[in-house]
Amino acid sequence: MKKITLRSWMVVAAGLVTLGASAQQKQTKVKHTAIPNYANHCGTTVHTERLNAATNGKYNDQQFESWLAGKVADLKARNAASKSTLNTNTVVTIPVVVHVIHDGDAVGTGENISAAQIQSQITVLNQDYSRQEGTNGWNDNPVGADMEIQFCLAQRDPNGLATTGIVRYNMGDANGFEMTEMDTTIKPATIWDPEQYLNIWVVKDIYVEVFGVQLPLAGYSAFPTMSGLDGLDGLSTEADADGVVIGSMFFGSHQIYPEGTYDETRNLGRTASHEIGHFFGLRHIWGDGDCDVDDYCEDTPVAADANSGCVAGTDSCPDSPGLDMIENYMDYTDDMCQNIFTQDQKLRMQAVLQNSPRRSTLASSLGCQPGITYDNDGSLNINAVDIAGCSTNYTIRLNLANAGNSTLTAADINYDIDGTPLTYVWTGSLAPGEETEIQIPMEGVAGSHMLNVNILTVNGGGDQTALNDTKSRAFSITDPVTAITQQITLTIQADDWGDEIAWTLTGSNGYSLSGGPYEDNYLDVQTITVEPNVCYTFTITDEYNDGICCAEGEGYYLIKTAENVELATGGDYGSGETKTFGILEEVNGVDSNKLNSVRLFPNPANTTINFEIPANMTNMPDSYTIYNSLGQVMGNGAVTAGRQSVNVAGFANGVYFVKLNGSNNSQTLQFIKY
Repeated sequence: MKKITLRSWMVVAAGLVTLGASAQQKQTKVKHTAIPNYANHCGTTVHTERLNAATNGKYNDQQFESWLAGKVADLKARNAASKSTLNTNTVVTIPVVVHVIHDGDAVGTGENISAAQIQSQITVLNQDYSRQEGTNGWNDNPVGADMEIQFCLAQRDPNGLATTGIVRYNMGDANGFEMTEMDTTIKPATIWDPEQYLNIWVVKDIYVEVFGVQLPLAGYSAFPTMSGLDGLDGLSTEADADGVVIGSMFFGSHQIYPEGTYDETRNLGRTASHEIGHFFGLRHIWGDGDCDVDDYCEDTPVAADANSGCVAGTDSCPDSPGLDMIENYMDYTDDMCQNIFTQDQKLRMQAVLQNSPRRSTLASSLGCQPGITYDNDGSLNINAVDIAGCSTNYTIRLNLANAGNSTLTAADINYDIDGTPLTYVWTGSLAPGEETEIQIPMEGVAGSHMLNVNILTVNGGGDQTALNDTKSRAFSITDPVTAITQQITLTIQADDWGDEIAWTLTGSNGYSLSGGPYEDNYLDVQTITVEPNVCYTFTITDEYNDGICCAEGEGYYLIKTAENVELATGGDYGSGETKTFGILEEVNGVDSNKLNSVRLFPNPANTTINFEIPANMTNMPDSYTIYNSLGQVMGNGAVTAGRQSVNVAGFANGVYFVKLNGSNNSQTLQFIKY
C-alpha cells in the first residue's frame, strides 16, 4: 500500500472537497482507515510553508534556490580553480544542545530519554555525516560523499558555563505538540542562541493539523534562508523557530543503546540525519513533487514520491535515468536502508554552511570547548505553571540543578508574582550535575500574571555566578467552570464515523465512566448523578484525529446540569480535548464552599494573617497550629473568636500552613509570607 505523505494527503483532501461540491447524489461511504502513527516522516515542507506566510515570503522556494544556485556555482568554480576535491579533510564541528521536553517521567523513562540514548544519536550523526567505514553510515557508491561535518554535545552554554549539552524541561503535553505550539511556545522559551548552536528538541509526540486532521510526524526542521537580500532578513520570530524537532522514539540507535524505546523501523537514528539534512539545505529526493520536480542535485535520480520500506530496484520515474535512490537519507525509507549523502548534496550543505544566516556562524562557535565551572553554582529553570482544573489555584514547578563542583545542600530562591516578592528555602543534597524539581503551591486569581524567579544564595552563601539564576514566564488563569447541582446530562451526538469516538468522565472522588465507540450518527444521552465538592474531568478522543464536527457530520458533545447550566461543549477538537468542571454543595440555597469554609486573608501576608470562621459553622475549630514547608511548628494557639488575627511578622519569607483543629474534624489552609 502506498505510504500516505503530507502532499498526497492534501491532494486526496482537495479531491474529496471537489467531489463533494459536484456530487448531486449521496456518495457511497468509504470507511476511514486510521492514519498509522507517524505515517508522515517529516514536516519540514509544511513548516517552511508556514514560515513563508508568516515572514512575507522570506522562505520563498524560488528565491532561495536562485540564491543557493549561485553559491553552489561559486563553490564549484573555486574547487575547480584550486584543483581540490570535495573531500578536503576540512571538517567542521557543530555544537548541539538537546532540549528534552517531558511530562515528569524519570530520566530514562518514556520521552525523558537517557543521556546514553542521546549520545547514541550523536554517534550516528558522526558516522552518517562522515561516511564512516565499518558503520551503518558507510557506502561504496561512487557518488557517495563524506560531508565533513561532525557534531558534539555542547560543553559550554551561551553564558560560557560548563554544560552537558542536555537540558530537560518538565513541560510536556499528554496530547503532544502541534507544530505551531512548538514554534510559538516551546522553542522561544527554551532555545539557545541559534547562531552558535544547533538546537534539537526531543518530545513525546509531534503533529501538524491539515484540514482538521492531526497528522503525526517523526520530526521536522527549520529550513535555512538566504542572506544579502534587502528586506528579507533579521526577523526575530523566525530565529525563535529555528532548529530541529524529533519524536523521542525516533531519536538514537537501538544498536548502540538497546535500552531505549524506539519505533519499529526508524530506530537507527536516521530521522535526525534526515532532519539535519534539511537544516543544512537539502530537499527530499523527490523534490516534494513528481517526476517533473527535482531536488536540485543531479546525482540523485528523480523520484515520483517518497519511498517506504526498503524495496531494491524501485524505479518510480522509468522515463528518467537511474533507479530511485532509496538508500539516501533524504528519502522516507526504513533506517536500515539509508546510508548515503551524495556529492551534490554536499555542495548544497557547504554553500549553506558558508553563507546562510545562523548556519555560517556555527563552525566558529565555541560551544564544543569546555565551559567554566564554579564550586557553588545553582542553575534554575521554570518547568511549568500548572493551573488546577476546578479552581484558580496553581503550582509553580521549578527545576533546580547543581551546575557547580560542590554538592548542593541548600538554596534560597526568590520568586515574585506580579511584583510581590516571596522566598522559597530548598534543602536537600544534589551532587554535581544532578537536578530536582521544586513544587510551590499558590492561591491565585483569574487574569494574566508574570512569574520571575532567581537564586539568592546556595550553600549558605552567594551563588558564584548569576548567569544561570534568573528566569521569567507569563501565565494566565481563567475562572473555573462550577455549578450547584445533583445531576448532569451528558449528550454525545456521533458524526458519520461513530466508531472513532471514545470518551471518559472521571472525578476527583474516584468516579469513572466511559463511552464509545458508537454506531454512525448515534445519539447517546445519559443522566449522571454527581457529588458536591468534586472536580470532574471529561476527555473525548477521535481515532482519525478529525473530531466529530464538522467535515464528517454535525456531531457534538454537551454536558449541562439538571438546571440547564452548560458545563462543557464542543466537537471540532482534532484528536481530542479535555474539559474540567466543579460541582459545589448547596446548604439552604447558599454555596457551602464559601459559607462553611474558613477564610484566610490577606494572602500573601507580610505582618498579620486573619482567619474568619462563618457564623453558621456547626463544628467550630478550637485551636490552630502553624507549620513551615518543612513541617516544623512555627506557632499555635486557641481559637477564641469568629475572626482571629495572628502575628507572622517574625516568620521568614516562604510558604506556611495553618491547621485548624476541631473536636472531630480539621482543616488546613496555606499562606505565603513575604
